Amino acid sequence: MKKDWFVGIDVSKKWLDAAIFVENSDLKGYTHTQVSNDKQGYHELLRWLREHDVDASTCTYGMEHTGFYSDGLQHFLDKKGYRYTMLEPAVIKHYPIQPREKNDRLDAAKIADYLFRFKDTVKLSRVPDKTMEKLRELHKERKFYVEDRVCYLNRKQVVGKEEAKRLDRMIAMLDKQIDSIEEKIRDIIQKDKALMENYLYLDSIKGIGFVNAVNAIVITQNFTAFKTARDYASYLGVAPHTKTSGTTVRWKPKPRKHCDLTAKADISQAAKIAVVHDVELKRFYERKCNGKDDADTVRKAMNAVKFKLVLRMFAVVKQKHTYRQFTAI
Repeated sequence: MKKDWFVGIDVSKKWLDAAIFVENSDLKGYTHTQVSNDKQGYHELLRWLREHDVDASTCTYGMEHTGFYSDGLQHFLDKKGYRYTMLEPAVIKHYPIQPREKNDRLDAAKIADYLFRFKDTVKLSRVPDKTMEKLRELHKERKFYVEDRVCYLNRKQVVGKEEAKRLDRMIAMLDKQIDSIEEKIRDIIQKDKALMENYLYLDSIKGIGFVNAVNAIVITQNFTAFKTARDYASYLGVAPHTKTSGTTVRWKPKPRKHCDLTAKADISQAAKIAVVHDVELKRFYERKCNGKDDADTVRKAMNAVKFKLVLRMFAVVKQKHTYRQFTAI
């Protein structure tokens, strides 16, 4: 029977620090190497594993999501058919084993240790298909331009007329770029039956338009990356979580602070639209406010509406039909 190995990899722009889990050893005792973050380095990593009598095909590799820097290694491992998982940075940051020192070698060892301890529950990753990958790239590009546009709009409010004219030209150019990208996204969705089907389901919900529908499809990888609506709501930072301990700690349920802020802002806009145009959600919002209009009550009520929208999104996709709008008698 082949032995299972666990390899933690800390990814940076130029280098990969890899560590092999070693039983009955502290983090500093884990076998370590450093290779370049390119194809030559990936093959060097496999040679290093062979030198230590480690079968690369029986390894579980783990690394943090680092965006562009980890894409190359992810594609390499996926093409080889090796098992690997992409971990949220917060998971490793709050991992209970925290040495006093902080460096890339120990970070790689922490990931390897995490893989061993949670080997039965760790979720393996896979590179999305080409269509989803293209959609994800366009989604990221659109997000980049939208953030730039917001910066220019904010600056326009505090500058003189001459600079405002120049900013208007930049904003107009970004508007064209955003429109062009959105057209490409629509084209990709229309050509894929599964994507188009789910998009139409989502678009049938009042408040959920093009932006939030695409956000949901890309982030959830067409509703395959998240098991439940609550998982996705937690990712967006709209699912309340409790915190209790003994008889003294009794925190009221509240959403997590660490979340996708851009996607959360988009679902917030959807909630504002929904409470105006959706009769059922309008009544739900008013019931949550209970006649109060202070900021805290409004915030909690609006967050409940956001959570409702996420539940509806997952419901229509799971049940495979458009949303049946409530009609008052």
